[in-house]
Amino acid sequence: MRLATPPPDVPLPPRHPHDGLLRALSLAQAVLAREVATLARAQSAGDVLWDAIDLPAGAPGPQDRSRLAAAAPLYFASELENAGLLATAEQVAGLFASGAIVQPLGPVSRQLNDFWRARRERLDAGEREAIFARAIEPAAFVPQMGALCEAIVAQADGSDLRERVVLEAAAGTLAAFLAQRVDPMAAMASREIVETINLALGFLRDRMLQSAFGVQSLWQLLAIHSQGRGGDASRVQRHVDQGRAGQTVLLWLAAHAFEPAPQVDPADLELVGAAQRWLAGRAVARTLPQAAPGAVAALPVAA
Repeated sequence: MRLATPPPDVPLPPRHPHDGLLRALSLAQAVLAREVATLARAQSAGDVLWDAIDLPAGAPGPQDRSRLAAAAPLYFASELENAGLLATAEQVAGLFASGAIVQPLGPVSRQLNDFWRARRERLDAGEREAIFARAIEPAAFVPQMGALCEAIVAQADGSDLRERVVLEAAAGTLAAFLAQRVDPMAAMASREIVETINLALGFLRDRMLQSAFGVQSLWQLLAIHSQGRGGDASRVQRHVDQGRAGQTVLLWLAAHAFEPAPQVDPADLELVGAAQRWLAGRAVARTLPQAAPGAVAALPVAA
């Protein structure tokens, strides 16, 4: 008996080590480009002036949906801020400009130089923190986000009238909270922050740059900077994963918050998985000591 010839091997393309982060960043850029344009058109038409008049709540307008959509990448950016990404990028660029990095870095040198020279043209750490604190106040946002994620998971497990009512209430509460806080200025600022994150990742992911600091990954490089606040590579990555999951959930909220009875498709594994990951990340964060604000470690340049 002769065995059939085995089928040829199917080569799988290699997966980028930061594939999830880069996909989330690309999505954030696309969402903000679209929604900032929508808000700008509404502002030029005078629609957003109605926000200053105390009127009873009515049907949601296009700017309400756009504000909710802009809140998703804003939350994503806030978690990358908590991971220390931009603070690390600014410190690395400063070390390069001062001549402290003597190892040859190749093409990434140009990116570092451009990033350093444009430092006064972008929002600084204090300005970014003020935007995040106003739009996503953790004391109010985290419980509401948790309630929404729990409602999404519960309805995906089995939907009845109770689950639908709970989901509608959770979605409405968080939508109202974010729509009041994410104004056009916050949306435009978040677009600038996300673009800065994109520039920073362009050189922070570089292997030659990482070797100059004696590390072998982006997470390790960020962890060195956050060591003064009790950070490590796993905590840094948790912030990134939390931001990615939260962005997915908030984009669903923007698309469905104003429906009379929003429902979750159990087959939408991306949404349900994101809600579960966000809840898991919150549970882990509760067991960890709070990071000390303002304390950072100097990045040691390898000899």
